Amino acid sequence: MNDHCLFVSDLHGKVNRYEKLLAFIEKTVPAGVFIGGDLLPSSILHSFRAGENKPDFVSDYLAGRFGELKERMGENYPRVFIIMGNDDPRSEEEQLNSFERKGLWEHVHGKTVTFGQYMVAGYAFVPPTPFLLKDWEKYDVVNEVQPGCISPSEGFRTTNTKENIEKTSIRKDLLMFTDDIEFSRMVFLFHSPPYRTGLDRAALDGVTVGDEKVDEHVGSVAIKEFIENKKPYLTLHGHIHESSRLTGVWKEKIKETVAVSAAFEGPGLAVIKFSLSDPYLAERVIL
Repeated sequence: MNDHCLFVSDLHGKVNRYEKLLAFIEKTVPAGVFIGGDLLPSSILHSFRAGENKPDFVSDYLAGRFGELKERMGENYPRVFIIMGNDDPRSEEEQLNSFERKGLWEHVHGKTVTFGQYMVAGYAFVPPTPFLLKDWEKYDVVNEVQPGCISPSEGFRTTNTKENIEKTSIRKDLLMFTDDIEFSRMVFLFHSPPYRTGLDRAALDGVTVGDEKVDEHVGSVAIKEFIENKKPYLTLHGHIHESSRLTGVWKEKIKETVAVSAAFEGPGLAVIKFSLSDPYLAERVIL
């Protein structure tokens, strides 16, 4: 199997970034493409909150362009693994699922699928943020939020949740990935980075809320625990755009796991090129 793959995250509905990605896929012919959340433009959320007809980015643009790419590439079209992120309205999830059924991509949040000799799983939720949209936010390990952040039970959602928000957490969710999974062959697509690593550093130096200092590390403790305890082969992350600028790090090893972030603060698109046979040799290309 060709084990060349690409990973991107946090495109935020910017057409110029998607066009660069699509052209790069066609040029490099990867076996797999991983897209780590924050897919959609903010205009969708603004329209939802205003009660207006929202732009249909998934069907009007995203599905059309990936469909054209699939037609051109034929049997060389890659497996495309996708999750949403905390800036994506969950009201658009069914749109993603409908085009999954048409073979354009695989929406892997909360799922495990096979990919050659590997397995791919996805998880979109992030710990509480200062932002109001809570579709993809949960408590991390306990029912507490960091200074300056808003509880998942506050803010607003674009869909109704049947979960008891106060009784669920990222830590509890990750228990669904049980010990009978061969984690040594697991590629895990997260939106949140793991806590206190080179991948989760936010530009919060010296910020206080009242008398409390704000933590500059904003990743997930539960995801960090999961990586340390389960030792997946490779984890892919996004979410914190400025982290690599602040730390100089976009990939690192956590015990046996290679952890990589594609989040990027600049105007271009950061694409991570990697081979599954040795993901630590990954390269970051800015398009």
